[in-house]
Amino acid sequence: MMAMVVPAVTVVFFTRMTRNKYVAVILTFIIFGVSIYRGFYPSEWVIFIDSLSIVIGYMLVELYNLDKVEDE
Repeated sequence: MMAMVVPAVTVVFFTRMTRNKYVAVILTFIIFGVSIYRGFYPSEWVIFIDSLSIVIGYMLVELYNLDKVEDE
């Protein structure tokens, strides 16, 4: 269940922090790539679901324009 939610939330969080959706996706891929390399994922299905969740997180950022800076 966490594989469906955590990567998307991580992309959204990093986008809000850096104000750049591409940097957010790269940071998320680095974090999950290191954890895959370290052996924290038991099967290929979890890796596939994580990858799909990162794409969904990117689509959420695009849909809600979270990378745009609001001028006040």
